Amino acid sequence: MKVFQFHLQKVLDLKEKEKEQAEWAFGKSVQRKNEEEGKLYRLHEHHDEMSLLLQEAQTQTCSAAQLIEITHYKQAVERSITNQQRTLHGCEQDVERCQSRLTERMKETQLWQRLREKSLIQYMDAEKMREQKELDEIGTQLYLRRSN
Repeated sequence: MKVFQFHLQKVLDLKEKEKEQAEWAFGKSVQRKNEEEGKLYRLHEHHDEMSLLLQEAQTQTCSAAQLIEITHYKQAVERSITNQQRTLHGCEQDVERCQSRLTERMKETQLWQRLREKSLIQYMDAEKMREQKELDEIGTQLYLRRSN
């Protein structure tokens, strides 16, 4: 019995490799998004700290220069939050893009795997028919020998 060889195995291998690459890219994009979310969270915490510091400075006696300095710093943190939100939005879009690419690659791979399975079934059926034909031939030869 000869070994089954899928005539489009190289295409299937290529599709599986593309799927693996899409999985890797998706994982990296999710990881980056999580890192950016962490940065945004820390910026919000820092902003809250600056707000509390500003409130404390306003209730205590301090110079106008200190109040202005704290206000400017708080505004800089707010700008950083806005920039980080834009970065996070870009990361979310990248995750969605990678996820759709991964879904597409998975569908392609499944299609080629089903094609391989069908080809294997056809091969197995052909082998069974060939074996049955050989057994029938052997049976016919034995019958003819016994009858002579």
